[in-house]
Amino acid sequence: MATISSYSFSQLTDIANRTFIYLNKTLPQVMRNASFVIKDVIPHGTGDTRRYAEDIDADQYAGVRDEGGVSRQAKIQYGYEKDAQTYTISQERSITKHMRDTGKDAAVMRRITFLGQVGPNTIDLDLAHRFTFHTATSYTRTAGGTATTVDLTVGDGLALASTVHKLTGSATTYNNIITGNPQFSKGALENAEKLFVEETYDNLGIKMFMKADTILTTDDPNTINQVRELLHATANIDSANAGTFNVYSNAYKHVISHRIATTATGAPDTTKRKYWFLIASESSTMYLSMLNEPYLKTPADGNNGEAFSSENWNYMTVADYAICVVSWKFVKCSTWLGV
Repeated sequence: MATISSYSFSQLTDIANRTFIYLNKTLPQVMRNASFVIKDVIPHGTGDTRRYAEDIDADQYAGVRDEGGVSRQAKIQYGYEKDAQTYTISQERSITKHMRDTGKDAAVMRRITFLGQVGPNTIDLDLAHRFTFHTATSYTRTAGGTATTVDLTVGDGLALASTVHKLTGSATTYNNIITGNPQFSKGALENAEKLFVEETYDNLGIKMFMKADTILTTDDPNTINQVRELLHATANIDSANAGTFNVYSNAYKHVISHRIATTATGAPDTTKRKYWFLIASESSTMYLSMLNEPYLKTPADGNNGEAFSSENWNYMTVADYAICVVSWKFVKCSTWLGV
């Protein structure tokens, strides 16, 4: 195997670029690829913010028109709006002259090639943390070693989860917290479904239909198994349950995120191990807006890519994006804490 030296700089950088592209295409980005995350692109030169809004609501029902009378004009009601502000995430890794001279080839390759995981992992963590901290109006993001305050409010100024979410055209409020914050079970799922039936309004305060299609959970084995058992249970035709069928078979997709039950740094957080959510993907207003997909900055060729004062070879990954949630009508949630 060739050693890492000044003579293999070009080859090393080529490997880094190829691996970076491969990982960005193949890593399982669970949250980013979930159907309830709406992907958007911010073209260069068009600013660093985007305003997103709920659909415009109008009267769902027509009034009676008397003979010779005029038709009543429909009420038109704008929903909430929310601005998404892009931010930059980055990480730099250095290959020191000492590492090159002492033949630490494996460490060098790991340091460079694993850089391709950083951008996708960070985007997925930031998306997952909208669910991790859904009971708060903000949190201090410390993943990657820097502290940044992240706004988690939706258009009405409240946390993602609230019992008194507001509407723009009615004094009616709605609740998207499953009663009692239960652990996942058949009964708990039915209560979440009931919230979609009884606590889902348009902005005029009229009941509206949302079809839940996704169950989102953490990677807690017990919760995962509970969901799988419910969705895939069958009855033996010769058993006492003959003639019955599973009403939940194929009713929901199950999305498992191993980044929800974490702290702001990305470390495990057992207090959130059984969080779960029932989601109506088609009604989502959760946006991921990409200004720059993760890319790799490599040292300049021709001078062996060395920083003058340190003689390091520096490789860096960067991405720019924004995450915005206008309304959480499309999510019913439970912290499983029973309160």
